[in-house]
Amino acid sequence: MKKKSAVPLAKQKGAVTVLVALTLPVLVGAAALAVDLAYLHVVRNELQNDADAAALAGARALYKKNLSALDWTAAADTARSAITLNRAASHALSDGQVQTGYWDTHQTTAGLQGLPMTPAATDAPAVQVSLAKSDGQNQGPVRTFLANIWGISSVPVRVTAVAGVTSPGIVKPGGLFPLAISECMYQKFWNVQSAGPRIDVTTGKPYVFKIGSLYHYENCNSGEWSSLNVRAPGANTIDSMIQAGNPVAMSVGDEAWMQSGVKASLYADVKNCSAAGNKQCEYVVVPTLSQVVSGTSATIVGFACLHVLNAVGGNEKYVLVEMSNQCQSPFSGGAGPNYGVVSPPSLFK
Repeated sequence: MKKKSAVPLAKQKGAVTVLVALTLPVLVGAAALAVDLAYLHVVRNELQNDADAAALAGARALYKKNLSALDWTAAADTARSAITLNRAASHALSDGQVQTGYWDTHQTTAGLQGLPMTPAATDAPAVQVSLAKSDGQNQGPVRTFLANIWGISSVPVRVTAVAGVTSPGIVKPGGLFPLAISECMYQKFWNVQSAGPRIDVTTGKPYVFKIGSLYHYENCNSGEWSSLNVRAPGANTIDSMIQAGNPVAMSVGDEAWMQSGVKASLYADVKNCSAAGNKQCEYVVVPTLSQVVSGTSATIVGFACLHVLNAVGGNEKYVLVEMSNQCQSPFSGGAGPNYGVVSPPSLFK
């Protein structure tokens, strides 16, 4: 026998309506949360992309042609200009904070290190860009669509990007010139603090110096032809590397072989491709070694950038050069000490 309902059917009418009415704020609130969180995520991504682009633009301006030191002012101004070229939440950006300094690529020291400072081997010049949509910045906080139900009419959004240029710890095939210099030569002609060549006060320009064999110069003023990872006698191997670069990648810490002898014909080849010739080897990346002694191997401690002005193959035999920071090599990777060679700008954060 069927039991009768405890509540008459007539009295149950409208129960669903009441239930919907009670749960509607929760449902709308959940929808508001989903819609507004998704929109906030979109705006945050737009701001982050804008900050990344501005920081990279600034980093590209750190090294300017014909300047012997980092151009911090140009980097900051370029980043600020790049900010105003971008948009977020359908509005053009007008505000942002730009800082320049050094970024520890190993992050032993956290965050951007401000100027002035003397960089360590792992410190890379960098540009930091901070953007926000908040009170007083870029048309204020991000307006919400439905979150007013929860009493939230707007939400501030902030992002930061850091971009800079590292010096390579590895140079890929095709990127090295087969002339090795000693670390003491680098220290003599390179200014670590300004990340540029030392300036001759008599000319106001980088020191011009000769690289020749130990046969003609003492250790800190000498260099040697290097067949890099192979012990290949004769001028043919070196000559092919003058034309095409290193056949295999070379890294900081690898051993490089220094040939004995002065090989006069090679100086004529360098003259032909130097700044005095067709300029094909005007700017070159060379291994910097712990020491330079012909007929031995030595450890690569970094990669230096040389501006090759000329070469003489007579009795004295030398390559005429100046240190430079104009070698922005695509044939590179990793991170090493800044001896004047830089990889393409990249994002650190």
